[in-house]
Amino acid sequence: MNNNKNLKLIAKDFLTIVPLFQKKLVKRNCNFSQDNLNHSHFQVMATLKFYGKQPISEVSKRLFISMPNMTKLLNKLIEKEMVVRLPDDKDRRIINIELTPKGEKYLDEKYNEVLDTLTSKFSTLSEDQIDKLALSIHNLKEVLTAISSED
Repeated sequence: MNNNKNLKLIAKDFLTIVPLFQKKLVKRNCNFSQDNLNHSHFQVMATLKFYGKQPISEVSKRLFISMPNMTKLLNKLIEKEMVVRLPDDKDRRIINIELTPKGEKYLDEKYNEVLDTLTSKFSTLSEDQIDKLALSIHNLKEVLTAISSED
């Protein structure tokens, strides 16, 4: 098979994984509504945990969230004391956001809830399916790590 055509098929299959993952494993299992938060709030906090303190504009770009929407999300997270706004040390015009200890604790709790749910869902698989899944995830992580990125 033509390598370019093969890459196109791989890319197409890859794009089906995320919605399938959301539908089968995550969407119904992440209940943020009791805290008056939603998935976007969680994404902002997870981004801050992964990358550390960031300018608001950088988080906005990473998550493809417009600045007006980002402001609304941040206002709610600040009100709930999950994140704080901080002036940049080098440039007063830049405002950074950072996860608070309360936000980090909340994120860890939600992470553990999702982990428990995934573990429960995976327990319904056969031993052979679990072995295949483990190998597939290992291979996917290895390949994705090898792909060059601008981050």
